[in-house]
Amino acid sequence: MEYISINELSHFEFHDAVIATIGFDDKHMTWEVSDVNATTKNTQNKFDEDMCIENASIVFEEVSIESIIFGAYTVHSADGILLESKEATTADPSEYATILENTCGSYCYIYSMEELPANDKNQYRVCFNIDGGADDYDLTMGFAKSIVTWNKFSGIAWYESEEWKKRRMEKA
Repeated sequence: MEYISINELSHFEFHDAVIATIGFDDKHMTWEVSDVNATTKNTQNKFDEDMCIENASIVFEEVSIESIIFGAYTVHSADGILLESKEATTADPSEYATILENTCGSYCYIYSMEELPANDKNQYRVCFNIDGGADDYDLTMGFAKSIVTWNKFSGIAWYESEEWKKRRMEKA
């Protein structure tokens, strides 16, 4: 791999990134992802703009999943009548591997990533908000080390394009 970024997940933008596969090996979890953006703060991005990475691997070493929480939602009709609702539910730890493996069955987008305070094991902690096709959920996990590797940048990040910036300014 040409580029290697260690323990700097906060210097990536994950919005609309796609998780193609999730694999487990001992205490490691590996994600194959596409359309991740390296920010200008990322040590591997020497450009003046955030840059798109077409394909990358993310390895979480000594990973421990803390929780998977499926989101609550409500659906209302146009005249405000409640049509459907669902309370937030927390998955049983025995289901974590199956949920993550099944996530990549159709499509799997990352909406966001939030850094969390270190846990009592002094591990890094993050929460990914994931749209796994059938359900949206928050995946909270701790890990000793994150390693993101990729071969090349595929252009500027979508939100850096002049057309997108212009449309955004017109709406403001």
